[in-house]
Amino acid sequence: MKKFLLMIAVVLLGASSLKAQSLKGFTWAAEVGVGTELELGVRAQHNFNEYLAWDVLHVKYAYDYNKYDDWSEISFTTGLRGFSPSFGPDVKAFAAVDLGYGGMFSDYVSCFAMDFTVGLQIKEHLYLGYGLGLMHHDGNHKDHLFRIGWTF
Repeated sequence: MKKFLLMIAVVLLGASSLKAQSLKGFTWAAEVGVGTELELGVRAQHNFNEYLAWDVLHVKYAYDYNKYDDWSEISFTTGLRGFSPSFGPDVKAFAAVDLGYGGMFSDYVSCFAMDFTVGLQIKEHLYLGYGLGLMHHDGNHKDHLFRIGWTF
C-alpha cells in the first residue's frame, strides 16, 4: 500500500511540474518604458510553444517629452515574439516585432506604428529590454526606450 501511495504522489507531482512548464495558451503582460518618451503598455500574448508567441494585441500609451513639443501617443499593434533556449536559470533572450496603427494627439493624426524590442527574460515573469518605437507620419518619429515588464 505504501508503494502504491508513493507512486500516486510521484505521478501527481510529475503532472503538476509538467503543467507548470507548459507555455501554451494566453498570458498577459504590463510594461513601462523610459527613454526619449515615457511609455505604459499592456499586451495579450498567445504562446504557441516555448520559442514562439503571438502578441495578439499590444496597446501602448506614450507621453513624448522633448525640447520642442510635449504630446501624447497611443498605438494598437500585433506581432510576433521569439524566445531563445534558456541559457541560465530562468534566463532567455527574446525579440519582438509589432506592427499596427497609432495616433499622435498633439497633431490629431493617425499613422502606421511599428515597435521592435530585444531583451532578456531574467525571471519567470520579469523581463528587461531595449525598445525602438516608430510612428510614420511626415517622416519617421523614433523613440528609444529601456523597457521593464511583468507577465502574468
